[in-house]
Amino acid sequence: MDRRTALRKSGTLIAAATTSQWLAAPAVAQPGFPTRSLRVVVPYPPGGATDATARLISEHLAKRLGQAVVVDNRSGASGAIGCAEVAKAPADGHTLLYTLNDPLINNTVLVKNLAYDPQRDFRFVASILRSPALLSVPSSLGVRNFSEFRSFATATGRQLSYGTWGLGSLGHLAAETLARQLKFNAVHIPQRGEAPVLQDLLSNTIHSGWTSAGTARQHVQSGRLVPLAMMGRERSTALPEVPTFRELGITDTFFDRSVWMAFLVPARTPNDVVARLSIDIQAIAQSQEVLAAIRERGLEPQIAGADAATAQYSEEFPVITQRLRALGIEPS
Repeated sequence: MDRRTALRKSGTLIAAATTSQWLAAPAVAQPGFPTRSLRVVVPYPPGGATDATARLISEHLAKRLGQAVVVDNRSGASGAIGCAEVAKAPADGHTLLYTLNDPLINNTVLVKNLAYDPQRDFRFVASILRSPALLSVPSSLGVRNFSEFRSFATATGRQLSYGTWGLGSLGHLAAETLARQLKFNAVHIPQRGEAPVLQDLLSNTIHSGWTSAGTARQHVQSGRLVPLAMMGRERSTALPEVPTFRELGITDTFFDRSVWMAFLVPARTPNDVVARLSIDIQAIAQSQEVLAAIRERGLEPQIAGADAATAQYSEEFPVITQRLRALGIEPS
């Protein structure tokens, strides 16, 4: 059968691939999958949103499959260590990767000698959620809205400092894009995660910061942070009062993007195994318990199967990598 042909399994269409990068030939399926415990590799430390949602879904997946599902945090090198481990794992469905988009896109530009090829070494199982990025400032700055921020940032002789969760992250790209569009000077203060960015904001160490809406929400509600604008095509349910950049007149479609999280497996994993995992993971993510937990963290459900997740990735890959190069952001 042509490997480009989508297979139908249990009434759900699972595409082998939608672009040539995702056309690795699948291995022969093992009978009675799963035959042993599963491992979900999270390429980030425990405690963050990626880790928390991986554990939540893995707990339910274990019940559906009748096998233990162990979450294994393999952090380091901007997610590259965990991704490389899954790329080399046996392609039998017993090892999954749960990650956000940065290691699958940004690392191809930012990391020298990357030990995996995200376009060749993985295939999607399902996407789960998105995390809108928020631009905010300390309340002590005296800026009350985006218009006042623009005036503050473009004041003669000022260099605006901003923090993000990492070099080359979506927040970093958005901040540099905004600085060029509004024509102000900016200096990047990269951190390893959102928590340090919040600490810098709350201690008035930086003028502005980019974090997820859910992470900043409690500090917005307490009045310590002023939310200015939200990335994404729609407002976030975590902070529905905050307008999107598009609503504020920033028309670059780059600001329509969000961080997203998805499950993947090694590229040669059999189609029927991917189908089984995709059906089960989507069903778990659509349950009221899991939906409530996702929303409680200020995240937005974005549940889709292999086809839709692959299509989103294929569309986003050139946009992000071209923006990295256009902004002159160098590899580490």
